[in-house]
Amino acid sequence: MVVRIPNWLGDAIMATPVYVNLAKTEPVRLFGPEAIIKLFEAFPNTTLIPFKKNDFSENLKRLKKYKDEVGILLPNSFSSAWLFFRAGLKERWGYARDLRRCLLTKAVKPPKKKLHQRDYYLYLIEKLGFSCKYKELTLYVSDDWIKDAEKLIRDVPRPYIVLAPGAAYGPAKMWPKEYYKILAEKLTRFGFSVIIAGGKAEVELGKYLSEGIPRVYDLCGKTDLTQVAGIFFLAEAVVSNDSGLMHLAAAFKIPQIAIFGSTDPFATGPLNPKAKVLKINLSCSPCFKRTCKFGHYRCLKEISPEEVFTTLLKLIGY
Repeated sequence: MVVRIPNWLGDAIMATPVYVNLAKTEPVRLFGPEAIIKLFEAFPNTTLIPFKKNDFSENLKRLKKYKDEVGILLPNSFSSAWLFFRAGLKERWGYARDLRRCLLTKAVKPPKKKLHQRDYYLYLIEKLGFSCKYKELTLYVSDDWIKDAEKLIRDVPRPYIVLAPGAAYGPAKMWPKEYYKILAEKLTRFGFSVIIAGGKAEVELGKYLSEGIPRVYDLCGKTDLTQVAGIFFLAEAVVSNDSGLMHLAAAFKIPQIAIFGSTDPFATGPLNPKAKVLKINLSCSPCFKRTCKFGHYRCLKEISPEEVFTTLLKLIGY
């Protein structure tokens, strides 16, 4: 069975209960972005097929080896179904979305009621006849991840808090950088070290947040996802926007603060009993926009650094 996983980190992690449930029935091959599928290398009964971005021919070549298998498509895109169709997979199952019904051998109608994204993925495989009893976000932590993380942060005094200030979707999901800097200052004064986590897109943001504050360590653009996973696993807590790294923290069930602006916690909130969601209830929110059409970003700016700081201390028992 070949499973096309979502392209986005958060979605791929919210789909982990699908991987676990399917692997209980037969071997599963996860097909998706190489940087992301590395997080799932320790899943039982599971192998990985890297997806190469912008290289249709290479992806076709990789998939044709499995043309006698069932393919399950978690993304709704036409392109994902077209690739499975062209690769000749004998069965192609997924949601009847994006004008792709003709490419699928089993097309499932999307659920009528609003679901959390995790449950949206589970609904699909349930309708395809698979068990959905397992529902926990899951990551199996490798000893190598921990060793790599410990090497990277060997000079970071413990305990430490991770701040993940990025969000790929846009500024309407990003708590102000000035607020993150105030929070970092408060945390270091209290006695914590602070690690700034993010990818290449957050390099300048990481420099800004770490500049001039002792015990703030900028790792933006300096890690891969498995190293970040190890750093999160060892952290005291994580503070983030609604982002892929938010779901990474949720999968480890570590204390976390999730700050929501334009999006809806009901649909994409952290599935973690140790998580605290901070959101301002405004008539214009959630708007699901990349930028604030009014230009005020009140849904984010009205969540103060002091509120995040005091909520975090309560959450971790200080």
